[in-house]
Amino acid sequence: MGRTARLPGPGPIESLRLLPSLLRAPYLALPGLHERHGPIVELGFGPLRYVFVFGAAAQEMLLSERAGSFRWREATALLIPVDGDTALIVSDGAEHRRRRRLVQPAFGIKRVEGYLPLVLDEVGRVIDGWEPGATVDVTADLRRAVRRIVVRSLFGDRLRDRADEIGEHLEAAIAYVNRSPATRFDHDWPGTPYRRAMAARRRADEIVYAEIEARRAGASDDGGVLSALVAAQDDGQEPLTDEEVRDQVVSLIAAGYDTTTAGVAWAVHATFSRPDVRDRARAELVDVLGDAPPTVAQLAALPYLDGIVSESLRLWPPGPFGARYAVEDVPFADHVIPAGSTVVYSQYVSHRLPAVWPDADRFDPDRWIPGSPTFHEVPAYAYVPFGGGSRRCIGFALATLEIRATLVELLRRVDITPLDPEPTPTGIATMSPKGGVRAVVTPRG
Repeated sequence: MGRTARLPGPGPIESLRLLPSLLRAPYLALPGLHERHGPIVELGFGPLRYVFVFGAAAQEMLLSERAGSFRWREATALLIPVDGDTALIVSDGAEHRRRRRLVQPAFGIKRVEGYLPLVLDEVGRVIDGWEPGATVDVTADLRRAVRRIVVRSLFGDRLRDRADEIGEHLEAAIAYVNRSPATRFDHDWPGTPYRRAMAARRRADEIVYAEIEARRAGASDDGGVLSALVAAQDDGQEPLTDEEVRDQVVSLIAAGYDTTTAGVAWAVHATFSRPDVRDRARAELVDVLGDAPPTVAQLAALPYLDGIVSESLRLWPPGPFGARYAVEDVPFADHVIPAGSTVVYSQYVSHRLPAVWPDADRFDPDRWIPGSPTFHEVPAYAYVPFGGGSRRCIGFALATLEIRATLVELLRRVDITPLDPEPTPTGIATMSPKGGVRAVVTPRG
């Protein structure tokens, strides 16, 4: 199927004007592109030419119906300097299927649920450290907690005392990956952010490889993901190599704490800046939990809290974009996406389309609760905060457990008064609140 006409979108001159603003502030530019041009838009030229697709049909096409027509590696190559050459997110075909089969058991529901006490412990440490009436950046403080949760869940408590060290080494590398592609310079020259990021990665790798060696030498399964990955077997085939284990672990740290922190931050601001939402959530907690911390079963019995989390992930998905590389011509929306295109879908835009989401920009947890006046069934692939299809984010269950449990503990134990209006989204690989969430915190009871 050949390409017969240019796809909808601005011409070369307008593209030249729009592309810098799109790379700097995509959350302002992309909704306008959709409004002007519809569900498929071509923008840019040469190596900076992108095809943007929007809506549930676009997401179903990329994630399910025509998933075999796209590859990930070319579209996600910017992550390789940190995540590694064999990470799931940059793998395709048979190698991806093999690695995912080996990694999947490490994220089984029972293992993930077993991390709840760890989550409560680390969030509790943050709350205990807040002075009554202090002004804090809730995002920054909870980021450290989430980082420790991710590292401890991956490595077990063998590396509990080095969780901050590992996270801090990776911080510079993760920050580099989250830069706009227009500002990256992936060359190991003295004084460059890239060199600093790679040096930080090497320091983290020393710790990770030492732990892999220890597990290979017979350290027992301590319940952490690393032990499960080292022990993984697949019907007699080769287990994961040391490099593969390293890449899965580091990519899980990078994705796990960066995106989860963003999800927590948006949920905290949305909840505590709306007294009616906060008070209703607290009333639900009293009914279900009383004064005690939650169990796994109780977390599953909080429909309004679940609505808060789902609505936060709808309006502010931590992963706001997904990209694929077309390996063949693909028909979509009465046009043809040509082979060789980098195709970008946007959860941020698709989750806010008025045709799918009534009163789309309003934060409404009730829209997720059957029987409520604003509830409606969500069409397939209209809501994909963790992607979808056979390649949905492998850590989605752990991420949602962390967000829900963190929000429960904050509601139970502390009053949070945000000091700023709704934050502006920022970031490319991860969408976070610009400037964090500044708030006055006061322990309750």
